[in-house]
Amino acid sequence: MSADAEDSRPLIIIVVGAGLVGFAAAVALRREGHCVTIYETSSFKTELGAGLAVPPNTLRCLLGLGCTVANLSPVDNLCFTSMAYDGTAGMKSDSTDYEGHFGLPWIMVHRVDLHTELRRLALDSEGMGPPARLHLSHRVVSCDVDACAITLADGSVQGADVIIGADGIRSTIRAFVLGEDIPIPPSHTAGFRWLTHASDLDPYPELDWIVKTPPLGARLISAPIVPGKAGTKVDHRTIVIYACRGGRLVNVLGIHEDLRDQDSVAWNAPVTQEALLDFFADYHPRFRRLLELAKDVHIWQMRVVPPLQTWVNRRVCLMGDAAHASLPTLGQGFGMGLEDAVALGALLPKATPVSRVESRLVAYEKLRKERAEFVAKESFEQQHVPAKRGLYLRSTEMREQIMGYDVKEEAERVLRHLMAQK
Repeated sequence: MSADAEDSRPLIIIVVGAGLVGFAAAVALRREGHCVTIYETSSFKTELGAGLAVPPNTLRCLLGLGCTVANLSPVDNLCFTSMAYDGTAGMKSDSTDYEGHFGLPWIMVHRVDLHTELRRLALDSEGMGPPARLHLSHRVVSCDVDACAITLADGSVQGADVIIGADGIRSTIRAFVLGEDIPIPPSHTAGFRWLTHASDLDPYPELDWIVKTPPLGARLISAPIVPGKAGTKVDHRTIVIYACRGGRLVNVLGIHEDLRDQDSVAWNAPVTQEALLDFFADYHPRFRRLLELAKDVHIWQMRVVPPLQTWVNRRVCLMGDAAHASLPTLGQGFGMGLEDAVALGALLPKATPVSRVESRLVAYEKLRKERAEFVAKESFEQQHVPAKRGLYLRSTEMREQIMGYDVKEEAERVLRHLMAQK
């Protein structure tokens, strides 16, 4: 193929993983005219998910991808209200004008609503660029980095100009990029997670503070170190509550130190209401009512991907949780993966020749790695280091550094620099 022909054709891109970040990558790249195929192991037959934080930097990316915010049925996060577990300290409202300070609000959404919108933007024939193609129930078992090809469970081989591993914290692609399996160590952090219909709270005036008392936003109920079973201690339990899906659902996450052997239990497993009530038995009755309404509770263990030597190998790269999964402490896990997708789309604009893909992926890693790994590190330390708990909400400098960031602007600056070097 001549150089002119190479420059004129769209890139052939494979995305492994059809989660939020995989679809976001497909949207960003189809908008540049590239041909994207997504391979996903699951069949998406059931609706799974919970509430999700979308702070200003994340919302900026979604708007740049063409997201219709109304489709997300968002709830504005206007404040963080913290209170003591025993009911004695009352409430303290930390209200912040996110929109006034960062130009965009901080919203809360349901993960499924966001996934549906990103899927629409990736696959809809009316969108910019060729619609992505989605193959469900197609498990990728290996990746040939040198050939830039994947092998599926049925033995078929699919080649591309670029392969993106957006396949989550237990990524298959990561081992082929790194040349070895990278263990993801236990974090000793887990969360009881469930959703409650807001209407179920109506008969109980003692719960009006959750979704009926303005300003609305995240409610945090924290407990200090308390005696645990068998002489152990449970450190820093926090119940995080906020509304989503237009205020019709209430998302609840009870984050705590996980005393189980995390390597010997499921990463996401059902738990009885009795176990939930027992774990938070010392919480004040005003909070216990919310726990008594809990149904379909799961305990979800959380892990952090340690800093990787690289995210890139030839024309294969990692993205999102596959590269830098974090704890939810800063509400930036999805946001960092979304920034990855937007950055790569900006660095691979229309008419990018295959010969420049490797250097652009190197630039992608250089732009994204330090920032995303900083967030992952802080998410862990602000959960586990007592002196750092709540630092993100106390530090205007850290909030500005994270939420005031415009990844597309930064990626376009990098691209202009690269183009000037040609």
